[in-house]
Amino acid sequence: MTEMASVETQTELPNRQDVGVQTLPCPGPPGPSRDTPPITVLDNELWFDDGNLVFEARDVQFRVYKGTLMAHATVLRDILSATHPNIPPELDMGYRTASFGGEMRTILCVSESPHELRHFLRLFFSGESLNIWAREPTIHQLSAYIRLGLKYGCAQAVDLSLGYLKKWYTDTRDAWFRVSQLDPPRFEPAHVIGVVNLARAAGPAGAPIVPSALMVCCQLGAELVTGYAREDGTRETLAPDDLGRVFAAKARLLQANVRATHRVFAQVVSPSCKRSKTCAAVIARLLGKLVDDETVIDSFRWSSLWETYINKVDTEGEEERRQLCTHCYRMVTWSRPEDFQRELFSDLPSMMGVTVENWAGKMAS
Repeated sequence: MTEMASVETQTELPNRQDVGVQTLPCPGPPGPSRDTPPITVLDNELWFDDGNLVFEARDVQFRVYKGTLMAHATVLRDILSATHPNIPPELDMGYRTASFGGEMRTILCVSESPHELRHFLRLFFSGESLNIWAREPTIHQLSAYIRLGLKYGCAQAVDLSLGYLKKWYTDTRDAWFRVSQLDPPRFEPAHVIGVVNLARAAGPAGAPIVPSALMVCCQLGAELVTGYAREDGTRETLAPDDLGRVFAAKARLLQANVRATHRVFAQVVSPSCKRSKTCAAVIARLLGKLVDDETVIDSFRWSSLWETYINKVDTEGEEERRQLCTHCYRMVTWSRPEDFQRELFSDLPSMMGVTVENWAGKMAS
């Protein structure tokens, strides 16, 4: 997807001769201050000369087609189909008309940043990219799709975006442990903070995302508190209640992982083991050497890291070949971790301090 156009490369509006005077006041604040009118520029990607609807986001205007938006966004449809629209205050939106080339056009003054609005409008007017899902979306794109989809009544944008996030932050245990990395490809670690906030904003539809996303937040360092920068320079941070949940959950997860590790390496060989003395010695060594490998203890995807650790310890020796029998090897790399993972994932919402309806019922058999 083409990167968004910078304001510096866009065309300034005030000198255009085809723009007439405003005919209705715009009560919404398109810019940070109405004392000094901002110099307005035209977006050089999403400005169509024959468009019949103008959005004004702070100091940037976008000219698009109202029919396309009205077909997908119910809130915009209600506003744009009314002769004198009654805009709810919570939308934080202004409305006015102006003459463009001798024809009156609607201007909606919105509170979101130009970056956010540009991402949302690209869903309908693809700009320089024919398919916005052709590449993995960024957190900034998903934020625009979900927040503005909720604001303007575009359910499809919200559903598609939540569906993408649920592939990574899932309420299904088997799906969670099949994912090979903690975050989507174009995310930075701190972006999971935005995932939590978007899931919260989506209400019940986003609730299944919250436990897994909070769990990933437990992996963050200082950025857990400082958050990350949005495209407009403001910062995305966790709500205080969720920040407190993560701090509490960190301790619970560490305790659970210590218990799990001792259960996996419990000094009992497989019932099918044929060389119990050798296997018992290896299992004892696996437990004893944990102090030298802190990544196994401090991990949320136990299977892969435990298996790597087990293979390393099990093949120590002059011949560098596995010493555990097949039955004991499967027991410590699969059977015992599998049992614990199911148990922990079933309890994940309570460990994160949240409630998700039918969480356990959605676990894969």
